[in-house]
Amino acid sequence: MTHETAEASALRPLWLLTTGAVAGALFSTANAARPPTWLPLLLLIFGIAAAATAFRWKRHARLELLLLAGLALVSGRGLAQTGPSLDLARVITDGETVIRTRVVITEGWMDSRWGLRTRVRIAASHLREERVKLPRSCRLEVRGNTTRAELPPPGSEIDVVARVRGQARNPLLVIASGRLVTSTGARRLLPTIRNHLAESLLAAAGTNVKRIRAAEMAAALALGRRDLLPVERRDRWRRSGLAHLLAVSGLHVGLVGGAVWLALALAGAGPRATRVTVLVAVPAYAVLAGAAPSAMRAALMAVIYFGARLLGRAILPMAAVLLAVTILLVADPSLVFNVGFQLTVVITAALVRWVPALTDHLFGPRWLTGAVAVPVVAQAAAAPIVASHFRTLIPGAIIANLFALPLLAPTILGSVASAAIAPLWRAPATFGLEAVACRLSLLQLVSSPARAVEIITPPVPATAAALLLVAGWSALQRDRWARVGLISWFGLLMAVTVSWGLLRPPRDASIELLPVSDGAAVMVADDDDAVLVDAGRYRRESSLLLSETGRRRLRAVIASHTDEDHIGGIDQILRSLEVERFILPVWMMAQPQVVPLLRSARRSNVLVQPVASGSALSLGSVDFAILWPPARQPPRSENERSLVARVRIDGGSALCTADIGATTESRLARSFPLQIGVLIVPHHGGRRSTSAAFLAAVSPSVALIPAALGNTHGHPHAEVLHRLEDRGIPSRYPARDGWCGARWNGSQWVPFP
Repeated sequence: MTHETAEASALRPLWLLTTGAVAGALFSTANAARPPTWLPLLLLIFGIAAAATAFRWKRHARLELLLLAGLALVSGRGLAQTGPSLDLARVITDGETVIRTRVVITEGWMDSRWGLRTRVRIAASHLREERVKLPRSCRLEVRGNTTRAELPPPGSEIDVVARVRGQARNPLLVIASGRLVTSTGARRLLPTIRNHLAESLLAAAGTNVKRIRAAEMAAALALGRRDLLPVERRDRWRRSGLAHLLAVSGLHVGLVGGAVWLALALAGAGPRATRVTVLVAVPAYAVLAGAAPSAMRAALMAVIYFGARLLGRAILPMAAVLLAVTILLVADPSLVFNVGFQLTVVITAALVRWVPALTDHLFGPRWLTGAVAVPVVAQAAAAPIVASHFRTLIPGAIIANLFALPLLAPTILGSVASAAIAPLWRAPATFGLEAVACRLSLLQLVSSPARAVEIITPPVPATAAALLLVAGWSALQRDRWARVGLISWFGLLMAVTVSWGLLRPPRDASIELLPVSDGAAVMVADDDDAVLVDAGRYRRESSLLLSETGRRRLRAVIASHTDEDHIGGIDQILRSLEVERFILPVWMMAQPQVVPLLRSARRSNVLVQPVASGSALSLGSVDFAILWPPARQPPRSENERSLVARVRIDGGSALCTADIGATTESRLARSFPLQIGVLIVPHHGGRRSTSAAFLAAVSPSVALIPAALGNTHGHPHAEVLHRLEDRGIPSRYPARDGWCGARWNGSQWVPFP
C-alpha cells in the first residue's frame, strides 16, 4: 500500500462524517418549515449513537454510519434553530414590531447612512413578555444626530428598544434615537480589553499621521477592529487583492502560534511545555481578536493537532481540518452559509492538499516554489466563492499576494506585538508602529498594480455552483479521483468565465430603471450602445446589476447632480467597466463631491465632458440634448440645477429629469417643446413634483419613477400616481415592479414588466 493510498484510507471515515455534517447544515438551514418539537432531539440521539457505534465497529458499514452520524447531528442542531429563525423572520417582515434587547457592544461605532453603527453580542431579547431568540452577534444602528461621544464605548452593556431589519441570519437592530439607549453600568471584560488595546495603539501613535494610520491598520490586523479604518482605505486594500489581511484569519492565528512556539524553543522550553503553551495561547488569541469563523477554525485545528501530539498520537493535517469543520457545524449549522467560514475551510483544505504537490512539480528551489504555490492554490480555491458572494475578481491578486508574501508575516506579527506592548510601554509600541507603517507602505507599493483592473462578475449559476462543489470535493481527496476533480474544477472555472464573456445584453432599444436600493440609476440602451444616467447611492450596486445584463462597456456615465443617492455608485462604474465618457453639468466641476469621480475617470482614461443647456451629444445610436441647467448662474438649489436631457433612441424619445422641482418644471414647460414618449418622473415621484401643467406639456406615453424599495420618503407619492392615472399614463417603479422600464417596439414605447 502506497503512502497516498494509506492516507486516503485513514481519512475516508472523517471525510464521510464531514460530508454528512455539511449536507445536514445545508438541509436544516435552508429548511423553511417548522419541525415537530421531538424531531431535533431524536436526530441528535441517533447521531450520537451512530457515531459511537461507527468508531467501535470495524466492519465496512461503519463508513455509512459516520455519514449518517454527521447528517443527523448537524440536522438536529439546525432544526432546533428553525423555530426561533421563523419567529424572527416574522418580526422582520412586520417591520413595525419593537423588541427590548440587552446587548454588549463589541466593536467601535462607525458612520452609516442614517447614523452610527456597531456590532453587539445579544444577552437577552423580549417581544412583550415573550423571549425572542436573536443570533448571538448582530449589527446595531443608532439613527438621528447622535454623536459617538454620546454613545457607550465597546464593552458596555446596554438596554435598547429597537426594530429588527435585514435577514434572520444577519439581522440589523435599528434604534430610532440615541435616547432609546440605556446603559446598565455593567462592563464585559473581553470587549473592554480589546477596546483598551486599540486605544493604547492610537495613543502610542501620538499626532503623527503616518503612525496613526499604522495604528488603525494594526488594530485591524491584530484585533479584528476594522471599524477604525476609513471605508476608502478598506476599499483600497480590497482592490489590491489583500482584503484577507483585514480579517483575523488562519494566517494570523498560525503566525501567532508559530511565534509563540519559536520564542519558547529559543528560551529552551521542553516540547511538552511548548505544546501546552501553544494549546492555550492560540485559542486565547483567536477569541481576543474577535472570534471570527476563520480564526476559530484555525484555533480549533491547533487544539486538535497539539492535543493529539500531547496524547502521543500523530494526526494528518487534513484530518484536523475535517474535525474542526464538523465540530464548528455541530456548534452552529448556519456557519455553512457564512462566507468567512466557506473561504477559510476551502482555502485551508486546498493548501493542505495541493501546495506540497504543486511545490514538487515546479522548477526551482523549494522555498521559491512553495512561495509561488501558496497564492496560486489559495486564489484558485477562493475564486468561485469570491465571485459568488462579492461578485468581484481581481486578476492581479495572485501576483500581488506573491510579492506581498515576504511582508505579510512581519507586518502581522509587528501589529500583534505593538498591540500587546502599547498598554504597558508606549515607547517600544511607537517604534513598532513606525516599522508597521514602513511595511504597509511597501505592501501598498507591491500590490498597487492589482488595483488597475477589477472585474464585476455576474452571479454564478446554481448548476455551475453545484458542479464546482462536487469537483472541489473530489479534488481534495487522496485517491485516483483527485486529479479528475482538479481538472474538472479548472475546466468549470474556465467554462463559467467563458460564459460570462458570451453574455449578450438585450438588443431592443430601451429605457430601464435599475432596481438600486436607494436613489436613481437609469440605463438608456440600444443594441451595444448604452448610457447610464446616475448610479444610485451604494458604491457597488449599479455595477453588480449591470453585470447581470452582460454590460461591460458604456458609451457614457452621466451625473445629474451631487446628491449621494445619484452619484454614490459612479466611482465603481468608472473603475470596473469600460466607459468612454463621464458627463456632468459644468457647475459640478467645482464641487468637492466630484473630485474622487474625476480622479477615477482620469486613472481609467475616461474622457470628462462638462455640459450645459444647449449641449448636444451623440453617443453611438443614442443622442442627448441637454436642456438644463445653463452654464452661467445656475440655480443655487441642488435639485433645481439638476441636469435635464432629452434622449432620442431608435425613433423614440425620453426626458431625464433627475431631481428638478416645480420651479424648473415650469421653466422647462415654457421654454421647450417637451412632447416625448417616456418621462423619467422628477424627484423620485415626490409630492411636489410632476405637476399637472408639466404632465400636459410633456404628454408622455409611459412614466418611469426612480423610486427604490429602500427609500425612506415613501416615494412615489400617492398624489403623483393619481395624476398619472387620471391622464391614463402607465407607470413603473422599482419599489413595486423591480427591474422595470420601457422598450421601443418600432412604433411606440411598451412598459415592462
